[in-house]
Amino acid sequence: MKKRLIQATCVLAFGGISCWANAMHGYCAGSSQCVDNGTNSPTTTNPPTGFGFTVDKGGTGNLLLDILIPDNFDPHPSALSFDLTGTLTGTATLFSLTPWTSGSLDAYLGIKAQPNNPIGAYLGPCTTAKPCTDNVDPLATGFFIYQAGFPTATLDDVPHPNITPLENFAPGDPALPMGSYITGFFNAGSSKHSDWIGTANSGAIFVDAAATPPPDTEIPATVPEPASIVLLGSAALGLAAWLRRKARSQA
Repeated sequence: MKKRLIQATCVLAFGGISCWANAMHGYCAGSSQCVDNGTNSPTTTNPPTGFGFTVDKGGTGNLLLDILIPDNFDPHPSALSFDLTGTLTGTATLFSLTPWTSGSLDAYLGIKAQPNNPIGAYLGPCTTAKPCTDNVDPLATGFFIYQAGFPTATLDDVPHPNITPLENFAPGDPALPMGSYITGFFNAGSSKHSDWIGTANSGAIFVDAAATPPPDTEIPATVPEPASIVLLGSAALGLAAWLRRKARSQA
């Protein structure tokens, strides 16, 4: 994972100064996963493994982990959930039956964060060089959000030399559809200073590949269709009858 220079962002709010660290950044175990391309971090491992987030200076606080699923994937989104294992354990469930289709993600979730993640950063339009959901699922108009909350999560700082993977999807979890994202928000403040840190657009984990088959998976043998079996049996019976007639004629 590339090292990034993180700066603080401060704005005037309600008569005082409010500051956020620049952003969170997602990462995955393995050199081929979550490669930062300046817009998002694509991964060809589906579902991603050993993934997590870093934040400037690190810290312990409330982590909201959000899985963004294209809204045209499942007609029954409330039946879907994702069990997470690893350093943090929990289940990501549907946040709302109404998909996120406009505005920013923090407003949709009912929080205030920086960066606030406008939907165009995920849905698109985008380019081939900097892909997004529009490239792999152009029929999507938004996302269903599946969220897991972790009140006491500890995140490493960005240039940390020994980053520990936080999460894995539990065995039996469905693979993520192409065009999905894993992102999050982090709050290390108190109730009086509840500023949330969002994930940078170049730090969300983007799934741009189909499901990864398990190791040593064998391709199952093709099973003949019933109609093919009937035709094969009829041909065998016809051949047997012809052979019997030929044998009698020669006798």
